[in-house]
Amino acid sequence: MTEFTLKIQLISDTLIGKGEGWGAIIDSDIIFDDMGMPYIPARRVKGCLRESALEVSEMFEISEIDKKMNGFIKKLFGETGSMKSGPLEISNLYIENYFINRQWLDWFKYKYEQENLFSRDQILKTFTSIKQHTAIEKDGIAKDKSLRTFRVLKKNNIFFGNLHILDEIDAASMQLLAFSIRNLRYLGTNRNRGLGQIKCELLEDGKDICDEYLKKLTQSIRG
Repeated sequence: MTEFTLKIQLISDTLIGKGEGWGAIIDSDIIFDDMGMPYIPARRVKGCLRESALEVSEMFEISEIDKKMNGFIKKLFGETGSMKSGPLEISNLYIENYFINRQWLDWFKYKYEQENLFSRDQILKTFTSIKQHTAIEKDGIAKDKSLRTFRVLKKNNIFFGNLHILDEIDAASMQLLAFSIRNLRYLGTNRNRGLGQIKCELLEDGKDICDEYLKKLTQSIRG
């Protein structure tokens, strides 16, 4: 098994929604744990990474570069619709220093449970902000009852997770995986409103290795 760390930095505010709101105040909310600490679900990241790999495949096809991307995608991600997943596994991505902070929060809650010194909303405010938007009619007037409120993750937040490859992986597949990770530049919803820009890195021993593999990929294409 090959193990790496996947790092995602938010370049802009980002809405990784959970498909529901928060009471009567927020129409679309982010995903967070019981303490109010945000995270990015593994399935969401893996799906976006697969889409990125498909984009890379289209780039190669348009450029007439034969790198057998379809075989690479099936090899790592598995067949679409199959009950059996590929050897690529990704964990949930948690906010930087999540596990240390979570331990302190659990202790603090236990120690001062009766005092109500902090709440989930207070923790959420550390990592998020509230935005609103409305639809505009052709005459420039706001559409009636179109105001929507949503909570977003603040830019510059950083998330980390584990990326495992259960089978042996050849050098060519690693190069294409690195390209797919570097090509993943947007995540979440409302991207047409300036949300969701990210920077994605693959770390080994704390060092981003994407550039190293992309350099080798370029050399193999040029022959």
